[in-house]
Amino acid sequence: MKAMDYKTIISKLLLIDIQMLISLGTQKCLAVSSGHGVWEYLFLNNTYNSEVRPVKVWSTSTDVNVSVAVIAVVDFNEVKQTIILTTKLTLSWKDEYLVWDPQNFENITHIHVSQSKVWKPYVFLENSVSKQYEMGTHSVQVIVSYDGTVEWNPVEVFHSTCAADVRKFPFDTQKCSMVFESLGYTTKELRIHSVEDHVDFHGYGATSGWYVVDTDMEAKSEEGAEIHILCSLTLKRNPTFFILNVFLPIVILSFMNICVFILPVQSGEKASFVITVFLSLAVFLTIVSGNLPENSDKVSILNVYVFICTLLSVIIAILTIIQIRIYHRDADRSISPFLVKLVAMFTSKQGLADDRKKNVVEGNDKDKRRKNATIDVLPQDGSCNLNDQKPNDEICKINATWPDVVRAFDNIFLVVFLVTTIIMTVTVLIMAVRNEELAEEHDSH
Repeated sequence: MKAMDYKTIISKLLLIDIQMLISLGTQKCLAVSSGHGVWEYLFLNNTYNSEVRPVKVWSTSTDVNVSVAVIAVVDFNEVKQTIILTTKLTLSWKDEYLVWDPQNFENITHIHVSQSKVWKPYVFLENSVSKQYEMGTHSVQVIVSYDGTVEWNPVEVFHSTCAADVRKFPFDTQKCSMVFESLGYTTKELRIHSVEDHVDFHGYGATSGWYVVDTDMEAKSEEGAEIHILCSLTLKRNPTFFILNVFLPIVILSFMNICVFILPVQSGEKASFVITVFLSLAVFLTIVSGNLPENSDKVSILNVYVFICTLLSVIIAILTIIQIRIYHRDADRSISPFLVKLVAMFTSKQGLADDRKKNVVEGNDKDKRRKNATIDVLPQDGSCNLNDQKPNDEICKINATWPDVVRAFDNIFLVVFLVTTIIMTVTVLIMAVRNEELAEEHDSH
């Protein structure tokens, strides 16, 4: 009986020991079957090489899906024709060597691994203005799923070129592109696909004076050639600042420039007035040119407008100096009949009706004959006409002096330059409004 008790006790102890061993083995197995276990299974117990394209059949191409998100437009410099963007890229592909069964590892479906541990396509910004470098850092981790899907999300500040079209400045719309390229692989080895047809714009920290109105994205590749990913952003300028501080002052100065023909020569301020306006326009021409790129292929309409206004100001200044010279001309010099006709047409100088037989300068005063010039013209409806005369017809006399000639030129130039300035200004405004309408139609589509 006692022997049987000892055997029972020994068997129970052995059973307990076996259960403890099984329990310890299970715990050890569970401890190994964690995220560390997956990592060890993929990178320690496997012959994984991050330098080789991860396909088991070399003729199989690797498909890479790409999407781009612009977090912020840091700066857009149209003078240097560069743009700085904070951008997040999302690239995903299949790695045939990074596969495991989740049931063997506590149903773990994905792990995070440093980007330096896995193979990834070499993608760089082709139109970068800075030195080319590999995207991401060693601290950036990729997400590896159990079926071999690898997702890489590098965030970079890209400094790229952007050719600015300033013809409609300050009512312009610019389109800037980031061109990504993958070197070292042909389309037979690596195929890049665009997940979406647009760039996701978060809109944080948009640069002052610009806002994004449209985005576009596409992958371009030719058989056996290099692969390009084209990401485009359409930026529209807010013209309020330039309208208030540049455009309107230029328009006001261009109309003030014409007022010199209203100012009489006797005031003595005619020349100084026109020179002052000319210098002001020259300053604004410098300001406008300083905000535009040095590109002779595409010239701003506003720049052309300011240049023409400055050129007209130079012409007005020259004409004003000539007028002052004519005004102080020696009274002994005779006035041509053509100038006297201009006086009759463009001033309030009245003619005196008379008979041809009495067509003489009244008075014998020598000074009076020197200071006045007369021309005989036919009257029509009681007023002087400039048509050819006929013998024995009633005529009228026009007395003209050099100051009268200057006043006639003032009236002529006032009308000519006023009409020219109005036409130029209206043309620029119409082109600007037309550009705004086209931009709004583009936004609606």
